[in-house]
Amino acid sequence: MRKLLTAISISCIFIYCFGCTKAKNSIDNYTKECNTEQKYYNFYTGLECSKEENNNSAFMVIVENSERARPQSGLSYADILYETSAEGGIPRFLALFSSSYPSSIGPVRSVRPYFLDIIKEFNLPFAHCGGSLEALNTISNDSSLISINEIDKGSYFWRDSSKAAPHNLYTSSDNIKKYIADNSINIIKSKEYSYDENYFNSNDLNSANKINLIVNKSYNTSYEYKDNLYYKTMNSKPAIDSLNNSQLCFSNIIIQKTPISLCSDNSHLNIPLIGDGDGFVFSKGKMIEAKWSRSSKDSKTKLTDIKGNEIFLSPGKTMWNIVDIKSKIEILH
Repeated sequence: MRKLLTAISISCIFIYCFGCTKAKNSIDNYTKECNTEQKYYNFYTGLECSKEENNNSAFMVIVENSERARPQSGLSYADILYETSAEGGIPRFLALFSSSYPSSIGPVRSVRPYFLDIIKEFNLPFAHCGGSLEALNTISNDSSLISINEIDKGSYFWRDSSKAAPHNLYTSSDNIKKYIADNSINIIKSKEYSYDENYFNSNDLNSANKINLIVNKSYNTSYEYKDNLYYKTMNSKPAIDSLNNSQLCFSNIIIQKTPISLCSDNSHLNIPLIGDGDGFVFSKGKMIEAKWSRSSKDSKTKLTDIKGNEIFLSPGKTMWNIVDIKSKIEILH
C-alpha cells in the first residue's frame, strides 16, 4: 500500500511540474500573440502609419520652380522632394506623394533624363507635360517608366485660366489615382532608405542651424532649423504651398554634389547621377559629411559617411538637393 501511495505521489508531482510548465508557456505565448499588433511604417518617411496609409498608392510629379510658378500647389504634402536645375539654371522639383494627397499639384512641367534617373529608383508613375527629346525617347524605349504625359493624357490635367501658360498646368492626387486605376497599374512600393529616430542625437556631430545653398547667380535656397524642422526659403522668400499657406519644412535635408554641364545643344543640362560623389546630410540641427554612390540606373543611391558607414535618416519628410560641385554651400552653426 505504501509503495502504491509513493507511486501516486510521484506521478502527481510529475504531472504538476510538467503540466504547469506547459500551461505557463501557453499563457506566455498567448499573451505575446495578443499583445503583438502589427505596426506599419511609411516607405518614404519611416514614420509609423495606419494600415490604410501603408496601402496608399504612390506617385511622382514634375513641378515647375521658376519665379512665375510660385507659390506652387501641393508640395507640402510630398514625402520626398527633389530639386535640381533645368535650362538656364532655373530650378525644378520632382515630388513624391504617398502619405497624404493634395487636391492640386503644380504647375506641372516637362521631364528631363536626370529626372528619369531618379524615377527609376522608385519605379512609380510620374506626371509631366512633355520633355526633352532624349527624355521622351528614353520613356518610349523603357517599359518600366510609367509616364502620365499631359500631351496625350490631357483629361487627367487642367489649366488654371487665371494664370499665364505655361505656368498654369495642374493635376491632382485623385486624377493620378484614377489614371492608375483606369490602367490597372500595380504599384509596388519599396523601402528606399533606413530610418533611425536616434541617429542624429549623437553629441559627436557638428551643429547646422542654417544652410545657405547658392545654386547659381539667379537662384539660391536656404534651410533654417527651428522647432525640430528645416524651413525652406527661395531667393530669401519663404517657400509657400498655396493650398495651405504653409512654409515647406523637412526633417532631413540632403545635398548631393555632381558635375553639372551643358549638353552638346548648349541648352539642356547633363546631370550625372550614376557614379559617386560628395554631399551632406542634415537633420535635428546637425550634419554629416556624406558620400553618395550609385552603380547603375537600375540600382539605388547609397548614402554613407566618410568612413563608409550607412547614414540613417530621421523619420519624416526629406528634401533632396542636387547641385553642381562648384555651387557654394554655407553652413551656419
